[in-house]
Amino acid sequence: MSEYRVGIVGCGGISRVHARAYKAIENTEIVCCADIKEEAVNKFGEELNIPENARYLSHEAMLEAEELDIISVCTWHEPHALITIDACKAGVKGVLCEKPMATSLGAADAMLEAAAASGTKIAVGHQGRFRPVNITARELIQSGAIGQPTAAFRGSGGGLLNNGTHAIDGVCYLLGDPKAEWVMGQVSRQTDRWERRVRIEDCCAGIICFEGGMRLVMESDIPKPELSGPSIYGTEGSIRIDKDVVYLMNSDKAGWQEIKAGQPVEKPDEAVMQAGWSAPAESSPTQVAELIACIEGKIEEHRNSGRHARATVEIMMAIYESLRIQNVVHLPLETKESPLELMIDDGTLSVTKQGKYDIRVPF
Repeated sequence: MSEYRVGIVGCGGISRVHARAYKAIENTEIVCCADIKEEAVNKFGEELNIPENARYLSHEAMLEAEELDIISVCTWHEPHALITIDACKAGVKGVLCEKPMATSLGAADAMLEAAAASGTKIAVGHQGRFRPVNITARELIQSGAIGQPTAAFRGSGGGLLNNGTHAIDGVCYLLGDPKAEWVMGQVSRQTDRWERRVRIEDCCAGIICFEGGMRLVMESDIPKPELSGPSIYGTEGSIRIDKDVVYLMNSDKAGWQEIKAGQPVEKPDEAVMQAGWSAPAESSPTQVAELIACIEGKIEEHRNSGRHARATVEIMMAIYESLRIQNVVHLPLETKESPLELMIDDGTLSVTKQGKYDIRVPF
């Protein structure tokens, strides 16, 4: 088996999740780490027995000194693009980047361009695509259990770029990753709200129309009662997910069917459904294993590919853009900067309740 040398950039809490994933994969070895905080990189290095000379205070120094096959980008949001692009230029074979992929569409495009030039495979940490309950729901929908999907509802909190990226990507996955055609959104930012040192909205909502007319209603931090979900409605039934159970209602049976992930259920095309049901509950090692399979050419595309993550970034930016232009946004989105940042900078979204604060880490 090939041995893959791994470097981890960003030594905060999520880096431990990545580290456990690599330790679960026999042919990977974490050989170095980097963080702008010396205390953080040393603590992480000691936990993983990484030599002191393989602990770096910048990703640039790490990439220059080490010959790496894979890196995990576990930093806060803003540096994701720069680190990934630098890794591609350094010849790294695979990048597992935390979500969101980037904080603007232009940055996401630059990441994909760099990866295309170097042949680097990019996967983004939307680990919900590996949860058995989501695999089960996706296969039910794809098998026609609710007919043609017509509408979906999803709520989230903690900022659109934070948890909203999981929510939108998750619905896209359930629907089979259809192409979004237009977006209409509303955004409020009256407080100086940040999340991991990125300016975020107080609340927002969007309607996303996919090819074929399917609509997703997405809410983030909207006042109670908030949407839960996801709930997906079709021409012949509906599906909702609650924790590890899929609830299915259609004409086959009266009332809601409770389908625990991985368990058989009476439905159309049952044989087709079985393939995805054996996915392990712990998704992170599976993400790494699939990245390696992608690097080795055993599969064409990672299910968390940069292509899918870029589509989610585009939808989020289009929600912001809809307020900025005060109209429906037809995709592809042409604005490469973050429309939220543009509106904050030009005063369109002005703070009326003073007091800068970060919902994740105090300033």
